[in-house]
Amino acid sequence: MPERLGICVASEAHLQHTIGLAKAARATGRSVEIFFTGEGVRLTQDPRFSELLDTGRVSVCEVSYIANGLRGRPVEGLVDKDFVTQGRNAEMVDECDRYVIL
Repeated sequence: MPERLGICVASEAHLQHTIGLAKAARATGRSVEIFFTGEGVRLTQDPRFSELLDTGRVSVCEVSYIANGLRGRPVEGLVDKDFVTQGRNAEMVDECDRYVIL
């Protein structure tokens, strides 16, 4: 089983770093999981967000999404099951070999 990299995105300042890190990890055969929370959920509205969809599993904290005024706004490439609780973040910490917070 390939090594797993978990990326927690809690800021809206690092989308390009997130994309680069996720793509680099995939290029070296690692599995990638990305969790957006806090202000980081605002990045789902950035046109570059779609670049992450082919790098691995992408999840968004539903509570943060609503709290940031994004309720009802679709995110291209994500479905209802991709909007999750902080429990998913805790699972990532437990399951991933490496975990980065941006």
